[in-house]
Formats: sequence, structure tokens, C-alpha cells
Amino acid sequence: MKFCYVDESGKGAEPVLVLAGIIADAHRMHVTKSDWLGILQRLSNDVQRPVEEFHTRHFYKGNGIWRSLNGEQRTAVLNRILEWMNERNHKVVFAAVDKEKVDPSHLSDKDNFIRNDKPNFWKLAAVHLLLSIQKYHQSKERKKGHTVMVFDNGNDPEEIAEVVLKPPTWTDSFYDYQREMRKRKANIPNPDLPLNMIVDVPYFADSRHVGMLQIADLFSYLLRHHAELQAGYTNPDYGDEKDKVSSWVSRLATFLVPDNFRWKASGGCECNKFFRSIAPEPLVEIHRRPPQAIQLVPAPSI
Repeated sequence: MKFCYVDESGKGAEPVLVLAGIIADAHRMHVTKSDWLGILQRLSNDVQRPVEEFHTRHFYKGNGIWRSLNGEQRTAVLNRILEWMNERNHKVVFAAVDKEKVDPSHLSDKDNFIRNDKPNFWKLAAVHLLLSIQKYHQSKERKKGHTVMVFDNGNDPEEIAEVVLKPPTWTDSFYDYQREMRKRKANIPNPDLPLNMIVDVPYFADSRHVGMLQIADLFSYLLRHHAELQAGYTNPDYGDEKDKVSSWVSRLATFLVPDNFRWKASGGCECNKFFRSIAPEPLVEIHRRPPQAIQLVPAPSI
């Protein structure tokens, strides 16, 4: 059994939206949770104030309780968190939308992806994330791929629950559902439903109480910020910001689920082509061709 903890970055006026999920085996989660609480405690000691939740947007800018840490210190913290996550050997999956690329007229055949006459970017990304996990895990032993989804609060549980229980037929081709059905029927009298790797409907939790959601928030922020900087949507706040963020994303890329489970750079089914068409270009081959890493300040223990 696996758990996937999902948070997003860019749900407001930002040009790019990213959902990132941390996939963890159930029997190894307790160590990660314990480690994360230790990291928050050491950060609390550094700022001389209790750190109950890690909000990346505040930490990255040095706002609020993080004003006492300078840029080099915050860089060192992020370096160490990425090194620690690499040691934990969890996989990271993500979905991303370049909002300017989404033409509402192209959603006319995609039920319930328009809200208040505007594209529902979050729902599009959430569905893509679920499809990627399904495709990634169905190739493994079935009992090892079943995944419980846990999203951060602040979104509509009913929207995504309906998708899991009855996925739109236009998404079937993404993970070759018909072929999988034929394979299952040969061995199983009553084959599973679509998205059979997703356990039940997704759950929603408060990130204050679930540290893994805070880590997912960090990864979604870094991926979104990297995409916006590289695409020219956002101007760097300091001279080497683009290189520094690229270096973090390069490290993150080493534990990402491979690109072909998310989208193909060319070809693929119509569903795959659709999600590829609305993707931020800097993130399309992020696993196979990670950004150029630069040498950063060595990370002290945190």
C-alpha cells in the first residue's frame, strides 16, 4: 500500500499551476514523518519561535517568522531538505498547467472542467496527476501499486471524487484502459474498475497536521517557480536566482517519476497530447533532461 500526499502552487493569479505529490510506502512513512518533525524543531530553534507549519512561499521570500534567516541560510535549509528527501527514497509525481495555453473552447468535450465560464485548472491538473499515478503503478505488482491519495484542504472533494469513481472516457487511452481490461479478464472473472490503482476516493487534510503535505508544497513551489522563471513569466529577484532554482529542480528531478508516465514530448494518445499541449515547456522533460545544476553553498545539518 502506498500513500500520495498532494499540494499545489499557483492556484491564484500565477501563470503556472503545479500539483506535486510525494509517494510513500505505508511501512516507511513513519520515519519520514518523524524526521520532518525534527527538521521543524531545529528550524524553530533557529528562528527562536515555534514553527508548526512550513509554508514555502513565506520561507522562500524570507517573510514572517523567517526574517531572521538571511538568503544563504535559507538556501542551506532548502539544500539539506532536498538531500534528506533523496535519502528517504520516496518518489515524486507532478502535473502542471500553463494557464495561457488552455483554450476553453478545447474543453467543450470534457465535462465539468469549466467553472464560472473559466477553465478549472486545478481539476485538470488533479486528473492528470491521478492518470500518471495509475499509469506508473499498474505496471508493477498489483498489491504494491494501490495508492491512497491525500490532498491539502481548500479544494472541492466532490469534484475529484466523481472523477475517481467514474473517470471521463476520454482519459481511458492515457493508461491503455481497454488493453488493461483485456489482460485482467484473462485472470480475473470480475476485472477492476478504471483507475484501479487509486484506493477509494481521495482524502483531504489540513497541512498543519500532515507534514508530508508541507513537503509537497515545497516541491510544487520550486517546480512552478522554475517554470515561470525559465519561460520569462517572472523576472528574477536577484542575479543568480534562475540558476539557483534550476539547481534545486535538478536535484528534485532525480526522484521524480519518469517523464513518460506524465506526458510524451511527442506522439502518444489524444489524451496524452492534450495534457502535453497545456504543459509549461520548461517542465516537459524535467526528469530525462534536468536543468543544469550549479555548485551551491554546502548545506549544514538542520
